[in-house]
Amino acid sequence: MLKLVKPSAKYLQSALTACSEFMSNPSIFQIQSIDEMIQILPDNADRYFYKLYMEENGINLKLNYVSQTIFWLVDDEEYIGTFALRHNLTDYLKEIGGHIAYQIKPSKQKQGYATKGLLLCIGEALKIGLEQVLITCKENNIASYKTMQKAMLKMGGREIEPSITDGQKNHRIWIKTQERHNGTIRPLALAIITKDNKILANKGYDTKKNEWFYRLPGGGIDFCEKAEDTLKREFMEENGIEISVGEKLGIVENIFEFNGKKGHEIALVFRAFLSDKDMLKDKIPLLEPEFEGCFTEFIEINSENKIYPQEALDFIKNN
Repeated sequence: MLKLVKPSAKYLQSALTACSEFMSNPSIFQIQSIDEMIQILPDNADRYFYKLYMEENGINLKLNYVSQTIFWLVDDEEYIGTFALRHNLTDYLKEIGGHIAYQIKPSKQKQGYATKGLLLCIGEALKIGLEQVLITCKENNIASYKTMQKAMLKMGGREIEPSITDGQKNHRIWIKTQERHNGTIRPLALAIITKDNKILANKGYDTKKNEWFYRLPGGGIDFCEKAEDTLKREFMEENGIEISVGEKLGIVENIFEFNGKKGHEIALVFRAFLSDKDMLKDKIPLLEPEFEGCFTEFIEINSENKIYPQEALDFIKNN
């Protein structure tokens, strides 16, 4: 079971093992310095846990520091990563840092843990009275930016103007801590890419209906972003590949229920094309799959494969 916990002796050995992973990847962003993480060593564990207690309760804070709660993300008994929830913001944290910072150990990256852990941490922010939280990341940190956007789409929020620190742009997104009510209509750009009697799609699973399904690749259109550019961005973020976008085939309205929640989308559907090299593949890996074995793949267009939105398949028949 995936959950956020306060650091404790129960997960100490697993956290120590993760320290060696972080130390062998010095370029990875660190919430805590390596020297500070070494304090988790068994002889100093109590001192380390007391230090975290002091930080959470705002006791003897360093100058310009704020109270923060440290959580470990654990899956069953295994340490997965660390999340820091800051209780308020300084002027500096409004520019870079925000309310929540996190790190996932290298061996568990690109497996969906960042998104799930962030949503759990947003839930903890609600418990301490925060109605919204600010999340930031460097402009070149595509994975974190994508995670922030996923949380914003689920919970509601808004992206504000990037800040600039040390000559670098920082994405900044405010995310609500209470999941928004159904009623928001989401604009999408979707791609139709075919090969023989197959179509490229992402595999998904509805936990409430207990059924597998396929969904056309694409994603949400950002404000002031052209739909064609959305498709190019989504394929680069999701699969790390470039595509070319052809004609707009039409518009589809999709009202649906997924995992017990209603959704409403307006999708612009485009013909799109992979490179010759990628067209030879039956499966294209996802950089951050929702579950093990998940790919973007060519599947047969037949009644057995549930492909959504179904109305978009009419464009294939008519072309």
